This record gives sequence, C-alpha cells and structure tokens, in this order.
Amino acid sequence: MPALTLVCLPGLGGGSYFFERLEPALAATCRTIATEHPSPFSFDTEIDRVVDLVRRERANGQTVYLLGHSMGTIVAFEAIRRAPGLVAGVIVVGGLLEPSPEARARIGARADIIRHRGIAGIGGAVVAANFSQRSQRERTDVTTWFVEQWERQDGTHYADVADALSTWLARPLPALDGVACLVITGDEDRYAPPDAIRAFARDLPVSTRIEIMRDCGHLPFLEDPAACGALIRAFLTSN
Repeated sequence: MPALTLVCLPGLGGGSYFFERLEPALAATCRTIATEHPSPFSFDTEIDRVVDLVRRERANGQTVYLLGHSMGTIVAFEAIRRAPGLVAGVIVVGGLLEPSPEARARIGARADIIRHRGIAGIGGAVVAANFSQRSQRERTDVTTWFVEQWERQDGTHYADVADALSTWLARPLPALDGVACLVITGDEDRYAPPDAIRAFARDLPVSTRIEIMRDCGHLPFLEDPAACGALIRAFLTSN
C-alpha cells in the first residue's frame, strides 16, 4: 500500500480537535494531518494553505486524500479546482457545496449572538444542534469534552468564519477525473441530512459510495469514531 496522508479540513467552529478521536482509528492506515482556520479568515487563504500543504506532502512521496467536514467540503473541492491532480480522493463528512437556507439562518443567528454576548455558554446549544439524540443521552463524556473545546475558541474569529460560510454560494464542481469520493453523513445530521447528501452525490463520480451512519448527527467522527474510521479505512485501502 502506498504511503498515505489524510488531510482533515474542519467545519465551522472546528479545528484539529475535531479529529482527535478519529486519528487512532486510522493510525495503522495513514498519516493524519488536521488543519485550523486561518485568522483573519478568508476562503482563499484557507484554500491556498491546503494546496501548499498537499504539495509538501506530495513532494515527500505521499499519496494525499482530503477529508472535508461540513464547511471543509467547500475548501476540499476548491483546493482541487485550484490544483488539479494533486489529491487521490476526497471524503465528504456532513458536507455540501453551500449551506441550505435554513442552515444559513442558523449560522447567521448564532454569529450575531456570539458577537453581542460572547461565546461562553453557547456550547450546549451547539451540542443540541449537532449531536444525535442518542449521543446527547449516552455519550455525555464526548459532549462535555466538546463543549469545553468549542468554547475555547475566539468568538470574533468564529463569527467571521460564520459570516463567510453563510454568504458562500455554490460553484460548479471541479473536474474529478481520477479522484475517488466517499460521502458520509449521520442519519440525524441537520446541516447535511441524508436526502441532501444523496442529491449532492449524484454530481460526484459514479463510483462514489454514500454511507449514512446510524445514531449520529453532524459529527460522526466524534460520535462513533470506530465506525467512522472503519468506513474511511475501507475507502483508503480500496483505492
């Protein structure tokens, strides 16, 4: 098997901590690198940084895949547009090419609250919106940890990233010749629900696999890292 690097691109409010529980499940298969959102934020800056990172990995002999979570899906496909032929595949987790109208409204409203009141105390609402009902009942160690991590970020930076996401308009997909694709979402994902994911995947290569994870919301790599990791391992080792 070739030397593999998986570059993980977080969604809104995320960072490298999003993928801490996924990395052990993939350690025997690939090297995992998780990125952070640049500050000040712009999509162009983030995309350029991802392209530079992929080029460095390629120069070191690595075969590179991108994992785009939520907003990271946009970054992943725009990086492919900017630098065709650099990556072997893309894993979409809870991602679409633009937020739905309902998601735009939620993102904008949360950004306004954080700008006026600060980020402390918001994490519980984020858990309710992004974790499945089962996770909220039974995975309280994960949800408590998540709130602590989420509320450590700078509120102004979060709001700036949220503004950029809430105004982003989808672009046509780049050419994906030779790019393997895997799409994963949770059956309770509100941002990228299964029906929306299936519609999006129709525009991806015909070999694209769609996996709907049970009892998961928008963060399946935190809610069930073993199962999510197994899906990713199978994809990486079959391409």
